[in-house]
Amino acid sequence: MPLLERSDLRYEYDWSASPGDNPKLIEDDSHHLSRREGYEMLRYLNGLRFSEDVKSVVYGKGKDISIEDRLYVEWMLKEQYKSTAPGRGTVTTWVNANWRPLKKVFTRLKPKR
Repeated sequence: MPLLERSDLRYEYDWSASPGDNPKLIEDDSHHLSRREGYEMLRYLNGLRFSEDVKSVVYGKGKDISIEDRLYVEWMLKEQYKSTAPGRGTVTTWVNANWRPLKKVFTRLKPKR
């Protein structure tokens, strides 16, 4: 399964835990997704899969999703999503609702050197 590494991410993130946050317990630690904290974004992006019918994105179990698609979701969340403290379920629902429409305006980021 293709997973992102920290060095694959295209945006700058804070890699230290917020007060009261524990990056080792992220699944239990936080019900929302902080798009500023790298360990939360990396864990979320790597947890994405396609549903069995490959018609939607799911978090957890499902079919593999490519690194390119994970980076597309990173772009979606950093450039297009406006909520300040979104729950992971809400984020995934938003990703599914906006997957196709945003592909039309998606500008691929240049690869890191």
